[in-house]
Amino acid sequence: MNSSAQPGFLGTVSWDGANATSERVLLRTNIVNRQLVERNQYVRIDEAEGARTGYLARVVAGPFFHRAGTATVGGMTAGGSLDCVLMAELEIQGEIVEGRPRDTNSRPSPGSPIYALGPNEIAGLHGLKGDMLLGHMAGQDELQIFLQSKNKGVLPRNLGIFGTVGSGKSNTSQVVIEEAARAGWAVIILDVEGEYTDMDLPTEDPAMIERLARYGRQPEGLKDFHVFYPASCASDKAGAETFTARLADFETSVIGELLQVTLPERNALLDCVDYLNQKARSKLSTTEKEGLQTLLDASPQAKLPFTLRSLRERASERSSKGNEFLDYAGLTAKLNWIMQSEAFDQLNMPSLDPVRMMVPGRVSIIDVSVANDVVKNMVTADLLRKTFALKITRPSTPPTLLILEEAHSFISRERAQSMQATLTMLRNVTRRGRKRWLSMAFVSQQPGHLPPEIFELCNTRIVHTLRSMHNLEALMTTTGDVGRDLWDRCPLLGPGQAILSSPQMSRSVVLSVRPAACRRKFTD
Repeated sequence: MNSSAQPGFLGTVSWDGANATSERVLLRTNIVNRQLVERNQYVRIDEAEGARTGYLARVVAGPFFHRAGTATVGGMTAGGSLDCVLMAELEIQGEIVEGRPRDTNSRPSPGSPIYALGPNEIAGLHGLKGDMLLGHMAGQDELQIFLQSKNKGVLPRNLGIFGTVGSGKSNTSQVVIEEAARAGWAVIILDVEGEYTDMDLPTEDPAMIERLARYGRQPEGLKDFHVFYPASCASDKAGAETFTARLADFETSVIGELLQVTLPERNALLDCVDYLNQKARSKLSTTEKEGLQTLLDASPQAKLPFTLRSLRERASERSSKGNEFLDYAGLTAKLNWIMQSEAFDQLNMPSLDPVRMMVPGRVSIIDVSVANDVVKNMVTADLLRKTFALKITRPSTPPTLLILEEAHSFISRERAQSMQATLTMLRNVTRRGRKRWLSMAFVSQQPGHLPPEIFELCNTRIVHTLRSMHNLEALMTTTGDVGRDLWDRCPLLGPGQAILSSPQMSRSVVLSVRPAACRRKFTD
């Protein structure tokens, strides 16, 4: 059968020029195909002699138009008379083997026929099919992009959502929350601005509603939705519930890092905690399993080895015994400061309770919008430790997604050396959590301030507009499957557009994120 008569035929591969590269070839076709050739579309190239099954390629430059003479594009030439000829540069994405592209050491030969790919073909080749609808490929509204909620190589390998202010990353977070909850995941969000507390209500934005209809979706609030906030803080959400943080629930080294103690203060902290633990040992169980059960007992009656008040009293009693190695007075001052926040060890108040949150399809917001940085970070550390402990003690809990908004304020590149215990805990949760379907999503407008290790933990990344080279370079050096041409587009992406990179997919793509069906505050 004549290749030009086959459905989707666009043209043929042209001859190489002196400056040709291994990754690029040139499409040559008639000008009548003008409406069929556009940048970023995907094509299949069949080897002219049939020696190979075919190649996957993407239009990266052009279309270019030539009336006469010999045209050269990208170091390649079409040759012969070019009256009314259209040309475009293609990037070879790989060789198609058993329905998926793989790396190749070859290139299609001149004269090889080139065919346009339909949405289903592209989705299958790229691995875009799943049950979590994110949106569609930029410039191709009919090509919808999904993530796979049941694939342990996707969400459980952690997610990063990055972008500058106004780029659309908050809407993307909403979409991920909606889709994960729809797929039966428990979702917990550390909300630093209080902008997610209205997600139980449907969106009222006419533009969002009109765009939602294109995906067959209607405005809809989340059904199983709860808001919690730390003691001494507040939440605008009616029915929001308060909780207290318990100092005994934290590892001592993490307490020290979050309080930013000096070395002598750290020594004093260790001494005081060890004394109180020894004193309580005869009354409390000491096995690891029993210790985790105590950690997960959120009731006000839970038996604890110490409280913030008893720790402060012990440090104060020892103040006169301080020296250059043990600074009890400095520790007392910092414990006094966090006591004034009234967020810790409040009587007759439950602590953070992951048992209530980790329910299939339930979305829990932890509103820390009016908390100071120390309280925000302590609540974050509390959440990480307890959700992981629950996964260990109760493997039957549903897949769980933890979303950390403005993650750079919790663990930053600048403070990484002084927060090794916190990083170790974070590393433990993200790496060991994968086997237990515990996933983390790091959301940040300043990825350049995150420790490099965070990027190693995020295998799926959604990168919105970033214009700062400091932020871009942090991602470029740690995201190996995104080509230079896509990074060049990143500062020019429109609101809601993002580069999507995931182990589920064979190649990174530019995604137009669908609008969220539920409401968010501060959308103006």
